Amino acid sequence: MTLPPLLDYLYYACLGLTLVAGFLAWFAKGNWWRVAGWLVLALAVVQVVLATAVLVRPPLVGGYESAAMFALWLCLLAVIPCGNRQAQQRLSALCWFACFVVMVLVFLLVNRIFTPNWYMYQHIWTQLFFTLRLAGVSVFLYAALAALASLGAAPDARTTLLRWSRNFLLLGTAVFLAGEFSGFTWRMQWMGDYWCWNANFLESTLYFLLVTAAVHLPPAWAAKPRMRAAALALPGLLMIGMYLNFLLREA
Repeated sequence: MTLPPLLDYLYYACLGLTLVAGFLAWFAKGNWWRVAGWLVLALAVVQVVLATAVLVRPPLVGGYESAAMFALWLCLLAVIPCGNRQAQQRLSALCWFACFVVMVLVFLLVNRIFTPNWYMYQHIWTQLFFTLRLAGVSVFLYAALAALASLGAAPDARTTLLRWSRNFLLLGTAVFLAGEFSGFTWRMQWMGDYWCWNANFLESTLYFLLVTAAVHLPPAWAAKPRMRAAALALPGLLMIGMYLNFLLREA
């Protein structure tokens, strides 16, 4: 199903404004970046609400639907105050830049269409699985961006960002596990392959091993800000890379 023209225009507007917000947060003085951030969040909300009204379900899978949900989650996370102005600006800027990159990749390489209802998308457990999976990947990416934002920051901002990254890495794990539980329940009710090991279970296990390693570094490594930032950023960067690779291969 092709997108209604209004959703196409909203996509372009959201794409452009994320770049503006990122540049304002990283380079400009004053609080205009906050205004731009709330505007782009409002656009992302409207985009998802309208898409939900057209689909009669939330955006769940495929290039356009995933990009819309990534934009919503990243723009929402970008406006959460972390308690330090420099840390907030650097992290918000990276969130908006990441959102812009994801939307550009979808714009250039993936057809912006609605995905047909192939996998019983009308059922609550299916919707929860895909929604929580996208939310989990977004939170993991946010944690990675917080770790990257700490590089080159002032000492107090760096401490805030590394602590923030660790906290959201753990939150992402909880969201991802909730999604896995929803997927398990969905497959069990519909007699899927919930009882056997497969590549998806292996990938999930590897993510959790990376998260566990990142939050349990040896004291000598944890004392090095660059080493700690790299360890905290790796799970989110790997996860978003694999997800985008899957979208591009399916395009």
